[in-house]
Amino acid sequence: MLKIRTRKANIRDAASMSIIHANSWRKAYKGLLPDEYLNGIQDTQWINMITKGLEDNTMNAWVATIEDIIIACTCVGNSRYKGYEGQLELISIYVLSEYWNLGVGSLLIEEVLEYAVNNKYKEVGLWVLDGNSQAIRFYEKMGFFNNGDTISCMIGKNSTTEKRYIKKLV
Repeated sequence: MLKIRTRKANIRDAASMSIIHANSWRKAYKGLLPDEYLNGIQDTQWINMITKGLEDNTMNAWVATIEDIIIACTCVGNSRYKGYEGQLELISIYVLSEYWNLGVGSLLIEEVLEYAVNNKYKEVGLWVLDGNSQAIRFYEKMGFFNNGDTISCMIGKNSTTEKRYIKKLV
């Protein structure tokens, strides 16, 4: 049995976290985003964002490890979206695909929810790419619901739609 542990992330974890983001995007968004775009994602693409967020405390993050090897990560911060001020935003949660369906994501969500409660947030919200049925099933299993809001955004040169999911904490 694999012993999965979670811990607060630090700046030294940024490169590993970026690799997890990149690999997860390539796998999870296959068929949802063009292969050309996914194949162009660099493993280093998220290092600066993660480092800056951890340095300036605009983001908190956790990693999941097996024998000190980082296999998953999650990042949260105050919502960046109008109408969701005061809500904790689940910015990202990614698990390397070889560790999918082992409960790793659930362990990370537990860290996020504990942080949210301890910091007096009433809700946690996130945006999920329309059509990402695996992620939607996971979020719904964790108690998130679609509130009907959508946003359009550009990912690469592609116009996409994301749906808002929320979990109320009180």
